[in-house]
This record gives sequence, C-alpha cells and structure tokens, in this order.
Amino acid sequence: MGTSDPVPMTLVSPDSSQTTARLAGALWLIVIVVSIASLVVNPSINTSGSPGQTAASVLAAETPYRLAFALLFFGSLCYLGVTALIYELLRPVNRSIALFGAFASLAGLTIGAASAVNELGALALLKEASNAAPGAANQLQTIAQVFLRDETEFKVGMVFFGIHVASTGYLILRSTLIPRIIGGVLVAGGASYIITSFASFVAPAVGARLSPLVIPIAILGEGSLTLWLLFKGVNVNASQRADGPRQV
Repeated sequence: MGTSDPVPMTLVSPDSSQTTARLAGALWLIVIVVSIASLVVNPSINTSGSPGQTAASVLAAETPYRLAFALLFFGSLCYLGVTALIYELLRPVNRSIALFGAFASLAGLTIGAASAVNELGALALLKEASNAAPGAANQLQTIAQVFLRDETEFKVGMVFFGIHVASTGYLILRSTLIPRIIGGVLVAGGASYIITSFASFVAPAVGARLSPLVIPIAILGEGSLTLWLLFKGVNVNASQRADGPRQV
C-alpha cells in the first residue's frame, strides 16, 4: 500500500531497537579495532623486487601474514552482523534504500573474501615453489607476486562498502534516530571511498593522492556512529518520515 506523500513511521519496539543499536555499535567497534590490529600485525611485504625477493619476504613472515588474514576474516564476519542490524534499524525510514545498502555491503564482503583467499593462495604457491625445481619455482613465484601486487579486488570492494556507508548516512539524514551531523559525515566518508576507488581505476596517480584523505573522514564518520550507537542508542520516541511511499 502507499501514498504519494511521505508517511510518518514510528518504531514500535523501543527496547528491541535499543538492543539492536547497541549490538550494532559493539560489532562495528570490533570491526574497527580488528582492522587496525590487522594493519599492525600485517608484515611489510616486498612486492617491488624480483619474484624471489617477494617470496622470501612473505615466507619470512608467514605467521603474522596468516594472523592478519584471520583478523580481517573475523572482522568481515562482524561486519556481516553490522549489515543486518543497520538494515533492521533503518528499514522504517526507507526500506528500499536500506535494502540497497545491505546488498552493497554483502557484495563488498564477498569481493573482500575473494581477495583474501587470493592472498592465501599466493602463500600456498610460494610454499610449493620452495620445494619445486628452479624453473617451476620461478613461475610459481611470479604468479604469486602478481596476486600480491594486484589491489583491484580490494578497491572494487571499497566501492560497495562506500555505497553501504553513504546509504546509511543518507537514511540517518532523513530521520531523527541519530544526530544528522553523523549522517552527513557518513555520506562524505562513503563518497570518499567511491571517488578514491574510481580515481584509482581511471588515474592511479590521482587515486594515490586522494587515498590519505579517506582514512580521517572514515574514522570520524564510522567512529562517531559506532560510539553513538554503543552509548546512546537511537531516538526510539521520534516519529520517522519515509522518503517516499510507505512500504509494507
């Protein structure tokens, strides 16, 4: 059913909404902490040298390399929970946009998982190369180096994550659940993910210059939303206005 004008919508279960908000905040905080931890433990891999040098760099740091993968995988599982909970919270504002953002997040997680598997696959190739004949070893090391150098999958995934973050910010701007300034910063952060990734596709040098600007905006937007959800929850008494026809 629907009308041509925005329809006020009220959250019907305040206790449930607050629980959902705080759980979303807790999971998003875990995602942020785990992501930072993975950057700290992730070894510095030399991919600019010869295939043999890259192989030696990876194999010398196999344990932290695997730990960084495990941390990122755990963070992805937590973000899957964040996606479901954010959808549940913001669905009353505009179901279509909330669903679109959730699907974008799932796409980003899928691409990120494929990228991570490729990195583990590169490690497997390098370990196999260590026991292979010199000619075969060089071929395996070259293939592994290509996998390790290629960041295309990561950047494609960031486009979808940017859509999820920006759509979350937009829905916050259209509601009174959470301070709208947080929504505005989230829109800016999501847009920065998208713009920087597309810039790296078209003009890699431009994308490299823009990349340092993304992290501060992302931390400000996602960090402030995380803390607000965790400690303040949502304004469950506010009447929401949908963006278009009411969807049931």
